Amino acid sequence: MASEEIQMDEWGIDVVLTAPQKGLGTPPGLSIVVASQKAIKVFESRSTPVTSYYASWKKWLPIMKAYESGKAAYFATPPVNLIYAFHASLSTITKSTVSLADRFKLHQEASKRVKDAATKLGLKQLPLEPALASNGMTALYFPDGITAADLLPRLLQKGVVVAGGLHASIKDKYFRIGHMGITAVDRQRGDIDKIIDALSESLEEAKASKLQHL
Repeated sequence: MASEEIQMDEWGIDVVLTAPQKGLGTPPGLSIVVASQKAIKVFESRSTPVTSYYASWKKWLPIMKAYESGKAAYFATPPVNLIYAFHASLSTITKSTVSLADRFKLHQEASKRVKDAATKLGLKQLPLEPALASNGMTALYFPDGITAADLLPRLLQKGVVVAGGLHASIKDKYFRIGHMGITAVDRQRGDIDKIIDALSESLEEAKASKLQHL
């Protein structure tokens, strides 16, 4: 969300669930849900009880309706600072001179640059169909003989922080590069260039180090 185009009504999507620390550019800690009227009606007609307390729409829908009518309401202490931060992020995005259409285009361009550079470096993407890969992130397998310990610290020394793998069966075989939000939208920062240069240099250093120890 905010880095990928999502047209709920046109595409018939009933529920979108996301995290604030991705394209929305807010510190982590919130769960953000958008639901269609159809999804809400299905929830209201369910016959089995909700097993979660804090994630229950039965708890949250009255809160949302109260705020829509201009009344404050809550059933538990809300994370006030995170909500203020979320509001600030949304205000920045919606009031920006960069339209949402251009924002999505800029994410596509940043994604293509990183993925093309990775391909030239001989790195393989995780998605079986690269054309369908996320525009906010690039997931890459480590080259043969190179591990996270060989590459990630070198990237960190160059000011680039990447994430390790999440899929349990292959989590040690790949890493993830995020390129979303201000990194993709504000070209003047040069973040994408920095990522590409750091990746190229770090890979070369890691491979050279391996050869020295053979």
